Amino acid sequence: MYEKSFPWGQRALQHARILTESTPGRGSATRLEAQAAVYVHQRLKQAGYEVEQQTFIGLRSIWFFLALAFGFAVMGHLAGPLLSYALGDWALWTLRSALFGFAFYMLWRKFSFQHFPLRASLPQGPSHNVIAVAAPSGAVQRRMVLNAHLDSHRAVIWFANDTLTRLYTLLSPLTIYGLLAAPLLYALHLLTNLSVFSWLGGALGLLHFATWFTGVTADLGPYSPGANDNASSLGVLLSLAERLQQEPLPDTEVWLVATGCEETGCDGMVTFLNAYGDRLRDALFLDLEVSGIGDEIVYVAAEGVVQARKIAPDLAEMLAAHGARPFSLAYLGAYTEGGAIWSRGLRGACLMSRPADSLTIPEWHRMSDTADKLQPAALQHMHDFVWRLLYHL
Repeated sequence: MYEKSFPWGQRALQHARILTESTPGRGSATRLEAQAAVYVHQRLKQAGYEVEQQTFIGLRSIWFFLALAFGFAVMGHLAGPLLSYALGDWALWTLRSALFGFAFYMLWRKFSFQHFPLRASLPQGPSHNVIAVAAPSGAVQRRMVLNAHLDSHRAVIWFANDTLTRLYTLLSPLTIYGLLAAPLLYALHLLTNLSVFSWLGGALGLLHFATWFTGVTADLGPYSPGANDNASSLGVLLSLAERLQQEPLPDTEVWLVATGCEETGCDGMVTFLNAYGDRLRDALFLDLEVSGIGDEIVYVAAEGVVQARKIAPDLAEMLAAHGARPFSLAYLGAYTEGGAIWSRGLRGACLMSRPADSLTIPEWHRMSDTADKLQPAALQHMHDFVWRLLYHL
């Protein structure tokens, strides 16, 4: 065991380094993700916890899903020139609209964390959640859930630098809502015979093709090493787990959850909530993300790839009172497990560390996301922030 004065940021850094260096590139539902789950399981056992491991079948790739969904959109665009002589104008428009509509429906189902059509056609594999519960020193009066994900993302070209990342976030809503705009533009072309509407529809077609092409090629590249995203948060989670054994809270039961397959759509969190969501209906969830770089803590105020959800106002006030600043991920092509929690009507917040002078997520999905970039002070800051919240509640 460690003394109460032990620098918990250093302890979190030790865990994060071991995870990054022993399991670099922890792809969703892969062997290295499973090894990371074993490490977390062993450390929690060593700290004195009874540990449960949930096994489930999760998606291996979010990009294959996007290729599938936008493949229907590409077919919708190509149907115009390919089938114009075989079908009447409005019959062809109906077919194209059905293809666009189905693509949008798939995205809406996936990113509202529900089962979506054709899921069985995508690559899947076994993944794991690791769960432990820190009991209070007295009677349980409230519950909190601390979670962090095990897996890391593909280092896709769109995340290679800040400029490309900003372009990705700018184009994401246009790409997604372009699925609804395309049939409208093609209908306006039929009604007015103005070629500008056809050209605008074709421009959306190029954007949808680029998304499809990224989807079918992304998994040819390597996974990010995943130090900041998200070994850093696993390190903070494990350091908090060790401290809770030394200093149990008076009346708050704390669930500690390391989830699999977050990067492919939060399958691990969905599995956890399917099993324990009713029991934890009154709990507060804190989702830890990218905790290892930066001098300020932010909370996700809104997020949603297709449909935005917002944090509860009173929870936002409490986090702001403790010094956290709001940060929106709504319509930017990004999601967290906090969104999956909100989708069930549960109370929760996603916390991140970030440099005060930056508007981007540090080392997000990059090959440069290595352990040498992690900052002990940032890890200590996140540990202390969460610890204060535990006692405040």
